[in-house]
Amino acid sequence: MGVITKDRIRAKLKLGDTTVRVLLAHPMHTGRGENEDGDLIPAEFVQDFRCWRNEVEVLTIKCGTATAKNPYFSFQLVGGERGDRITIRWVDNLGAKGTAETTVK
Repeated sequence: MGVITKDRIRAKLKLGDTTVRVLLAHPMHTGRGENEDGDLIPAEFVQDFRCWRNEVEVLTIKCGTATAKNPYFSFQLVGGERGDRITIRWVDNLGAKGTAETTVK
């Protein structure tokens, strides 16, 4: 099941390396929070976050309930060139999936 997300991604070549910044739009519920009626909100969190550069997987992150709402990730990839395609994909514990793509500037 895919979801429409407003994830944001940017990639920039700096000093020969690629800096990638990603902001995911995800509630990241821990399963311990309560709604206005005092009922527990079921757990809903990103479990798997992956990044590809030009179809080659370059990063995998395993997340859990300790990750903040709308998580922000920033990381550097060794090397790269302007125009490289950077793709991220995530999957949460309920099976929802998101993807975002950009080119290195």
